[in-house]
Amino acid sequence: MKTLLLTLGPGDAGIESLSQVPDSALLPGGRPLFLPEDRTAAWLELMPAVRISRLGLGVGRRFAARYFDAATVVALNLPAADARLPLPDTLLVADNALVTGAWLPVPQQPVWTIGSTGLSLDIEIADAFERAVEAVTRRSTIKTGDILVLPPCRSLRVEVLPGHHATATLQGAQALDFKVV
Repeated sequence: MKTLLLTLGPGDAGIESLSQVPDSALLPGGRPLFLPEDRTAAWLELMPAVRISRLGLGVGRRFAARYFDAATVVALNLPAADARLPLPDTLLVADNALVTGAWLPVPQQPVWTIGSTGLSLDIEIADAFERAVEAVTRRSTIKTGDILVLPPCRSLRVEVLPGHHATATLQGAQALDFKVV
């Protein structure tokens, strides 16, 4: 299984940036996020993600929706409040770099709403994940269980202090729920 964090270019430009997140950097939802001793807070960037459900190479855009079966919200654990995406790959390999949420049915609306404690962000998804599947499968094979993460064009960044409970929703349904320690 691989987790790909990618940024798409405008229109049919393809992939602007692509980073592979190792399994050791993933923190399944529900498990506590432990901060290093030198950090007093966690800055989380909330992003939509989909789970790949079948093997594919050279998948056309019109068939791409058949290749993912679930969606969630992931939280990228940023090194500082002013960190900019895309992050250097050295930060994506750190333990607990990416917290994954519960898998939910893929929303059929072209605009997805991600929310967290009084904050909300509407993301124009339209065919973004279809474009991502098409672009990734031009270069490599996707397999069942792979995860594609797309940073939104606008940021939904939250600060969470140790002892707090972090939650996030996708289309109003609970996707992320974990404690920061």
